[in-house]
Amino acid sequence: MDAARAYSASAYAPARSGASSAFTPATAIAQGGKNRDPKLWKVAQNYESMFLENVMKQMTSGLTGEGPLGTEGDGGEIWRGMLVDQYAQKIGKTGGVGIADNVYRELIRVQEGA
Repeated sequence: MDAARAYSASAYAPARSGASSAFTPATAIAQGGKNRDPKLWKVAQNYESMFLENVMKQMTSGLTGEGPLGTEGDGGEIWRGMLVDQYAQKIGKTGGVGIADNVYRELIRVQEGA
C-alpha cells in the first residue's frame, strides 16, 4: 500500500480543473477499467500475484515425491517455489481471480479521500 500512497493525488489536478480527457478516479471506476491509472493497476496486479503465490505455496506444501511439485531430488523445494511463483504470475496476467479489480477500486477510493 505504500507504493499507492506514494503516487500523489496531485496527478488528478488537471482533471479537477475541467479537462475532460484527463484521467480521474471516478471515470476509471465508471468505465469499468478502460481508463485505468497504469501505476495503480500495476500495484493491484502485483498484490493479486503475491496473494495467489501464497495460496499456491500453501496448497503444494504437503506434496511429496517426484515430479515438478514434489520435494525429492536435488533442489526440489527451490524448483517448486519458482514454479509456483510463475504459475501465480501467469494467472494474474491472464485475468486473475478478481482481486486486482477490487484492490484497484480501493486504492482509487483512498486517493480520492486524500
